[in-house]
Amino acid sequence: MSPRPTLIFDHAGIVVRDLARGVRSIRTLLPIVSQTRRFDDEVLGVSVQFLRDQGGTIFELIAPFGENSPVAKIASSRVGVINQFAYRVENLVEAANYFRKNGGTPTAAAKPAVAFGGALVQFFLAPDGFIVEFIEAPHFVHQFEPLES
Repeated sequence: MSPRPTLIFDHAGIVVRDLARGVRSIRTLLPIVSQTRRFDDEVLGVSVQFLRDQGGTIFELIAPFGENSPVAKIASSRVGVINQFAYRVENLVEAANYFRKNGGTPTAAAKPAVAFGGALVQFFLAPDGFIVEFIEAPHFVHQFEPLES
């Protein structure tokens, strides 16, 4: 078996119905200290914003964008809202091949993501039913702005 490629944890994704409302709710409930700007991604069919808590954990809030959004059903049903765990990788093809060989199934082809400066992202359904996102940008750094008190 080939060795697992290096995976660098980036964020946990949470699907919300409305991005602005979701941001307000998470900021109220959790110790959020900074956030990025909003990204509307027509190619991926989502609007996203990243939040960081006082311990450094990053959350991506994901809302439907457009009529054919892949998260619309999740947002309306509120089932499976903790949607994915995302990892930055050096080589998306290598990570994808490793996941396929170990029972992972791609949900779609790799696509460029606005929130990652056009870097390719691809989502996989793991054998146990959770989703993993690979981001081909090993050195990417989110641009957070501190929140006002």
